[in-house]
Amino acid sequence: MGNSIYFQNEEVIIHNEDLFKIEEIASESIDLIVTSPPYNVDIQYESNKDDLSYKEYLQFSCEWMASCYDWLKNDGRFCLNIPLDKNKG
Repeated sequence: MGNSIYFQNEEVIIHNEDLFKIEEIASESIDLIVTSPPYNVDIQYESNKDDLSYKEYLQFSCEWMASCYDWLKNDGRFCLNIPLDKNKG
């Protein structure tokens, strides 16, 4: 695997990489995804514009969640950390 690995042991691999750039993850290979995505509240990230229009943010969210869905095993789990008070609509 490439340089996106933050931690690895016999049972766990933690990747720390922009998911639009990562290539090491095979479809249906992950048991658990835990993520805290950009919230679109104008935080200055190096890899992401965080002040999108609502329509652009929904498109961005659909794209990265589709990648996560592809990577998860059929019985996999997806844990999403979002601040409910920051949601639009």
